[in-house]
Amino acid sequence: MQTRRIRFDQIDFNDDSFILAPTSEEIISAKLKESIKRTGILHPPIIREKREKCFQIISGWKRLRAAKESGRACCDCLVMTASTTVLDGLAIVLEEMLLNGKINPVEQAIFFRKVLQETDDNEAAERFLPPLGFPPRPNLLKRLIALLNLEEPLVVAVHKGRLDEKVALELGKLDFGDRMALFEVITLLHLSVGNQKKLTISSRELAVRSNSSIRQILSDPEAEAILNHPEANLPQKAANLMAWINRKRFPRLNEAEQEFRRFTGKLQLPKGVGLSHVPSFEKDELTLTITVQDQEKLQELWPKLEQILSRKR
Repeated sequence: MQTRRIRFDQIDFNDDSFILAPTSEEIISAKLKESIKRTGILHPPIIREKREKCFQIISGWKRLRAAKESGRACCDCLVMTASTTVLDGLAIVLEEMLLNGKINPVEQAIFFRKVLQETDDNEAAERFLPPLGFPPRPNLLKRLIALLNLEEPLVVAVHKGRLDEKVALELGKLDFGDRMALFEVITLLHLSVGNQKKLTISSRELAVRSNSSIRQILSDPEAEAILNHPEANLPQKAANLMAWINRKRFPRLNEAEQEFRRFTGKLQLPKGVGLSHVPSFEKDELTLTITVQDQEKLQELWPKLEQILSRKR
């Protein structure tokens, strides 16, 4: 590589051969823009000569774009000659990203899709899987690239950390309507990874039990009323939706829960006294709890409690 001053009109900003983002619409931070306006580019980008006076970006796309938008006409770059292979350029991209932090699942997928356009599975696995912490097994490549079979909105959501990679792959097993219905709810409620998994599993099981589709379930008027409730915040909507789905999944358990609540209500338990059942009503046993202010209060009440308990024995 050689350091050369390159005009921006000689750089093909539309060439995404070495870009690992799923979309070119990556946001350039205001902090980077201000820094470049003050001092220019501190770390030279790496570019590759496609042909005479035409270059493609290997690394530093955001820096170059910010510098161009700041009104500068050119900048110093590290230039790889056209004799340098695309595979070597991709190796540099990977090394730079690993130095800057972890490479996310979508970037890994795009990277290997580009690598496999230049070489076979064996070389790709042997050369590039170990730096990412994977064993050099060619059969892993298909799994890593599987994310790219999803629709672009889902891929972008995984890239931005809004959709969990494993949940996305599970969504990929569903038909288009069910997949997008779940994704819409996950996005709308900003669900955590745990709730993304719970919603996906619960909705799929309910669809099987009720012989319907996930799309039909989530478009139920009761579900829509929960999602569109004007006063509930997002966590409340998420909790209410999951509770509604679970009631649909386990109708007998729901009936037993409602009967238990009616029973408890009839008892009119005083403040500080609670009644609970075993999980899923697996036994008929009930647990009565009494909350007291402190040890002195317990000592005061204990003779009466002891008398009641002795009657039970």
